[in-house]
Amino acid sequence: MQKNYRKNSIPNLRKKTSYIDDLGLNYLNFTSCMVIGLVLVFLVASILIVAAAPNSNLPAGI
Repeated sequence: MQKNYRKNSIPNLRKKTSYIDDLGLNYLNFTSCMVIGLVLVFLVASILIVAAAPNSNLPAGI
């Protein structure tokens, strides 16, 4: 019979998790996030520009 001098004979098979693994951020691609962000900024800016434009139904001279 062999003697085992280790304290824990049962291996720990649990996966070591970190905060990034818990949130799932390691699957995100930075370039795709930048493209989506730029498209959203462009859409919001265009909506704000259209909303801030003067009303063309009113006469300008009055």
